[in-house]
Amino acid sequence: MNQDPQSLDAIADEFKKTGWLFAVLGAIGMLARLILTDERYYTFKWIRMVIAGAIVGVICYFTLYNAHIDPFYKSVLCSISGSIAPELFNWIRNKFIQKTK
Repeated sequence: MNQDPQSLDAIADEFKKTGWLFAVLGAIGMLARLILTDERYYTFKWIRMVIAGAIVGVICYFTLYNAHIDPFYKSVLCSISGSIAPELFNWIRNKFIQKTK
């Protein structure tokens, strides 16, 4: 496979170098939301929600990969998207449930 910017190998190599930080930023965004809320959650739920934030952060990385945006704004978008991860996953789940009915 050639190493043009659009190739999957090039994107995977770039993710190994810096993309994993987007997962960390998404997880930190979710963790900040959990710390600032007054609701009480069990530890397992905290872990699930932080992992969901990390997954959305990775999705955000691949979505913004070729976007010509300042890296600071990319990191802010990633953190914000990580903090809304539970609502996003609930919305997707509800859409699938509605389609199966």
